[in-house]
Amino acid sequence: MIYSWAKIFNVTPDYVLFEMSYENLIMYGCAAPHHDDEKDDWDASIDANDPNNFNNGNDEEVFVR
Repeated sequence: MIYSWAKIFNVTPDYVLFEMSYENLIMYGCAAPHHDDEKDDWDASIDANDPNNFNNGNDEEVFVR
């Protein structure tokens, strides 16, 4: 746990152990970004890995040889 706090706060583990109080660690930890903070704004219509997104429903594919 000490190493993860040191990584999050970008300090050494010794600094976390000897220079920071437990109350400050809890406050800083609550303010640190979490993985579930971001909203899922995924839009499948802009997925470049899906070839169906490159075909417009009205357009026909043109093959050039």
